[in-house]
Amino acid sequence: MKKKIIGLVSFSALAPLFALAQQSNITCGLGGNIQFMICKVGQIISSIIPILIALGVVYFIWGVISYAIGKDEEAKKEGRSRIINGLIALLVIVSIWGLVGILQSTFGISQSGSATSIDIPCIPGTPGVTC
Repeated sequence: MKKKIIGLVSFSALAPLFALAQQSNITCGLGGNIQFMICKVGQIISSIIPILIALGVVYFIWGVISYAIGKDEEAKKEGRSRIINGLIALLVIVSIWGLVGILQSTFGISQSGSATSIDIPCIPGTPGVTC
């Protein structure tokens, strides 16, 4: 029984990696400038968020299972604590993700295009910089 639960938890933790395999439609162009670094940071953050959500769900499920199979009051109390902490973590992650989405739509920032279209302010007349 424990091996099945461990296998299910392991698969649940790795499932977002399979979904991220289809999400590589954003290209960052060539490296070496600030636009490339901003694009790469955005790609890393967009890869981390689904993993954090999956970990929150796994922690919540772990709490539910430990609460359900807990024999004494201490085990049930620990399971209840895991359930509450998992729900709080999911609430925080999803609300921050939603807030970022609201800010993107408010300011007209698009994730679908290339990051090389970002206009970075510059000082006219700076050597080696095209404004």
